[in-house]
Amino acid sequence: MKKYLLLISFLGIYSCENESSGSSYDTIHEFELHSNNRVSSLLMTINEYDEWVNNDGFSNTGLRTDLVQDIYQRFDDDYDFIILLLNEPSIPENLSYYGRLIGVSNSIEGIGLSLYDFSTEYGSSGKLKALIQMTGLEYLKYGPALHELAHQWANFALPTHSVSSVGTDLTSFLFGSHWGFTGGNTKGQLGGFEQSSLVDNGQNSYSVGEFGTFANGGNGVPYNDLELYLMGMLPISEVADFDMFANITALDIVSSTFNFSAEDRTTFTPESLEELLGQREPSFEDSQKDFKILAVVLTDHPLSEEEWTKVDDTVEWFSNPSDDGTYLYNFWEATRGIGTVTIQNNYNI
Repeated sequence: MKKYLLLISFLGIYSCENESSGSSYDTIHEFELHSNNRVSSLLMTINEYDEWVNNDGFSNTGLRTDLVQDIYQRFDDDYDFIILLLNEPSIPENLSYYGRLIGVSNSIEGIGLSLYDFSTEYGSSGKLKALIQMTGLEYLKYGPALHELAHQWANFALPTHSVSSVGTDLTSFLFGSHWGFTGGNTKGQLGGFEQSSLVDNGQNSYSVGEFGTFANGGNGVPYNDLELYLMGMLPISEVADFDMFANITALDIVSSTFNFSAEDRTTFTPESLEELLGQREPSFEDSQKDFKILAVVLTDHPLSEEEWTKVDDTVEWFSNPSDDGTYLYNFWEATRGIGTVTIQNNYNI
């Protein structure tokens, strides 16, 4: 069981090396590599960084591809994910997201997503799966890192629904890539309620425990059965039955209880889920469970000792293949010890 602990930080000695000066790299930006070999920084001009932050450069296809192509001039094509971390203490006020994933390629069948590969546009030869931007320096730990990684695989499977407010005479809407009013063995990273809390009140009226339709508390919850199955971390036979509600017409929240009415209720079993999606290829037995991540801090000034320590500590925590003893879940914990991530600098020499 995870417990809250008082975390005591010890200031370690570290050094960083500027690997761009005196090298043969043809890069636009200056890269600095932390000596622990887990994280690097990409130095922008003040104007470039301001434009990237203020105008959401990550969502601009041209700016994003140019930046990643420059990263590949410095680093090997060895990563499943590239995570960009803004050198900000918290989300900039003009940005509307704590984290965002943009898919680059998908080679998995049976998760509701078409096969595609745009990796060459970024400078990868098919290895890169997705790009993620986290809008705070420490958001690998204190932001929605698990949530954003889950979007590589979900939700493309189910036509989930949500509503925009409490009240009666509501009209629900398709909720895209999140679980909405869908149950699970636990609340999911992408939203949804705990199935065991569901009470059928009769006449299309239901009650469930408190939940979020698109998220349930960042890294404070693990992946649920369905998320783990879609990720390739669990065989479909181990996905507990769950309900999905659509055409929701009323919602009332009383303390920690959500009371709602829905015209449509679909119960999914492993069999009906596979009938809908087809078999997952590759299967659980053959699926990738260990992933490589490149973490790059975007900054308009060389990182201070304090900034390096903060980001390196969060990277180490997220990739640690053990229980850290806190209420937060790193990737290994969130996948029940089945999946791992390696975050390190593999750079061109």
